[in-house]
Amino acid sequence: MPSLFASEHPAIALLALFVLTSSPAMAQDEITFTAEQVAAGRSTYRELCQTCHGPSLSDGQFGTPLRGSYFRNNWAGKSLGELMQYVYEKMPPESPQTLSGEQIATLLSWILSRNSLSAGETAMSGDINGQNSVMLPW
Repeated sequence: MPSLFASEHPAIALLALFVLTSSPAMAQDEITFTAEQVAAGRSTYRELCQTCHGPSLSDGQFGTPLRGSYFRNNWAGKSLGELMQYVYEKMPPESPQTLSGEQIATLLSWILSRNSLSAGETAMSGDINGQNSVMLPW
């Protein structure tokens, strides 16, 4: 009986690798957001976040930096869902749990764009639980 081990059939291994990396489930495990979300997030940030975190996201008098090494180190190894959940539960401090999933998605699109991630064609979902498998790149 023939064996189907990858070491004996490299074509099968390549096919399996192609199928795994091109499946829709894998595509959803990437951070995606659009330029429109970045623009909307910038407006939301100016309205709700700038007072504490500062105009450049890292020069606020009351809030921690939202760009640069402090932000990246703080969220390294965590998921986009965890970041979204944190924003939902804690921000803004005077009225937590008031931001919609869509507001959080646009706000994080702005913040992530300021941390060297690029906008693309696919919008970020505001579904917090759906973002738990999407790891932040730091």
